[in-house]
Amino acid sequence: MLRIAVEAGAKDILREVGLASVLPPEVGYPSIVETGVTEGHEWMLSKQVSGRNLGEIWPVLDWEARTSALCQMWDRARAVHSVDVALAAAHTRQESPFYASSAAEAAGQLARLQEAGVLEPGQVTVLSHTLDRFWPALASAPHVLNHGDLCTENVLWRDGKVVALLDLEFAVLAPVELDLNELLKAVYAPYERPDPLPDPDGSGLEGMRRAVTEIAAATASSPGGEDRVLGYALLLDLWSMENWLSKWDGREPYVDWAPYRALTSLTDGAGGYLAPALARLGAA
Repeated sequence: MLRIAVEAGAKDILREVGLASVLPPEVGYPSIVETGVTEGHEWMLSKQVSGRNLGEIWPVLDWEARTSALCQMWDRARAVHSVDVALAAAHTRQESPFYASSAAEAAGQLARLQEAGVLEPGQVTVLSHTLDRFWPALASAPHVLNHGDLCTENVLWRDGKVVALLDLEFAVLAPVELDLNELLKAVYAPYERPDPLPDPDGSGLEGMRRAVTEIAAATASSPGGEDRVLGYALLLDLWSMENWLSKWDGREPYVDWAPYRALTSLTDGAGGYLAPALARLGAA
């Protein structure tokens, strides 16, 4: 499999090559055959791993397979988290492009969204209070190697099993709740479009949420875990909303967008779409 950097001068691919050298085999990362730079574009050639992209086949998987896939995906992520941070540090980004790295940066995002009319002043106040709890909780947590973009599109699936995590160009050293946030979003965040999988009594989705929430309870049990989960969710929603707005042609109403529905859900001050998971964390 050949990957080539889209932009000349970008350092992500060769940084990922270095990171691959310290990943345990449980991650399933493909063996690298050759690397190089051509006309300023980094590239790497890796062995092909048999499997299908989990994000592509997700709509046709049944609820049991989906639940198993997310649990297995997290098992692979835990292997990433186990890497010695001293070994990983030279091969990670200094910060993630998806999450504001400071209170001032996040405040700027909130201000821009208020100025654009996306958020009301009262909503900004609620979200600011959420972040007021997040930053101290962030500072007190140990860092691990995070995948940084832990989603079904970066997973290979074969014969009912997750066989590999791919694409670690956004890997960062951060509290484990950064990756956990994406796992929780997979089952709790508003969907971009209706799910085609029948679930007449809701038991399919509920079972998947129950399994992921148990993972969250076991992972974010240290002091401040709830605040880190909620804070990371909010930061990613802020980034997503601004990203979608930057490409908006003004024709469709943004109130129908999944990032808008997720972001404004969190303005209820009670955890929004994550409230059921946060309640379980509080009881853990």
